[in-house]
Amino acid sequence: MADLIEAKDRNNRIILDTTVSADTTVKMPAMNGHQGDNGRVVPFVIVQGPNHLPMNMQGKSIDLVGVDHDGRLKISGATYKVIDPSVGTLDFTIPGAFYQALGDYQQAYFRIKDSNNQVISTINVAFTTLAGADYMTYGDSKIFNGYVSQSMAGVEQEVANWVNQLKAMLSGTEGAADVARSAVQALLAAISANQVATFGGNNNFTGENKFHGVTEIDNLQGPARQALFNYTDNKFNGLTSQLNSITGRLANVLRTDSAWTRDYTLGGCLSRANNGNDFALSKFHIMQNVNLILGRGDVKVDNDQDFNESQIYLPWTVDNADVAIAQMYHFEGYALPRLDIDSKKLNISLKGKRHEIERLSLVIIAFDR
Repeated sequence: MADLIEAKDRNNRIILDTTVSADTTVKMPAMNGHQGDNGRVVPFVIVQGPNHLPMNMQGKSIDLVGVDHDGRLKISGATYKVIDPSVGTLDFTIPGAFYQALGDYQQAYFRIKDSNNQVISTINVAFTTLAGADYMTYGDSKIFNGYVSQSMAGVEQEVANWVNQLKAMLSGTEGAADVARSAVQALLAAISANQVATFGGNNNFTGENKFHGVTEIDNLQGPARQALFNYTDNKFNGLTSQLNSITGRLANVLRTDSAWTRDYTLGGCLSRANNGNDFALSKFHIMQNVNLILGRGDVKVDNDQDFNESQIYLPWTVDNADVAIAQMYHFEGYALPRLDIDSKKLNISLKGKRHEIERLSLVIIAFDR
């Protein structure tokens, strides 16, 4: 047998607790009504969880389903007004069809549904239909579905609206024909007076006209065409002059002072590889007073000591205020460049005993001298 508990009140609202078990029924005196009652409003607050916190009803719906004393099914439909969805407060209106058969409801429960119309919670309730002193019986209690009633009311309204629109259209047909006749006569008169552009005719547009979309012109003539050509030529000539000026200035700044050359002398433990990929140098003027010297290729290393000093005598004068970076591709050694003061000599400190051909890379950023 199902447990029967009394409904509780919170701030003058009846609590609908979604955590009540399925075998428990909440006795709802506030839902009791007399035969003939229609539109009884019951204020509810819906709660959830062990702490009975308000349920957020945003995107959710609620309805009442019941089987009355005579065994007739009743479904309320969406007969409620949300007061504040964030705290689960709403006023539920019980349709008059619920108060037809005298006596207790055999079964009744509220259904809470999500936005996909899926039932997510049910709350069993108990209430009674009382005898009304002035209630007139019009037959047995009827099965009631508020959703069907609402749908039928909507269909009836749609039909009524369509009929009214059709009447309005028919009543205005004669007037619309008169308006159309007058418009055609006015258009023909404008064409006769050359006030309307015609396809294949000679048209003269004297006002301001705007054309949107793609406009194709087979033959464009007139002063506007020549003015457009003159404007384009002037702009192009000006741009050409600017480009020539920039190119001329860049020619004095970005230039190759010396292509790849092997006009240098090696000293110390370095000698030429003579293998077709000998070390070579090149010099580029990259900006005002600044040069870039690049070196790349093979050299012969004959070093019997752990550390040794070697030299490269460059074709150009450099200074120890310049920047030099070198790298020798050897698994256990290194090449450390050092520049002399205002000299063509580049000293290189080498580490690692070896007698073999090595790949040497060199970068020097030097100022004009």
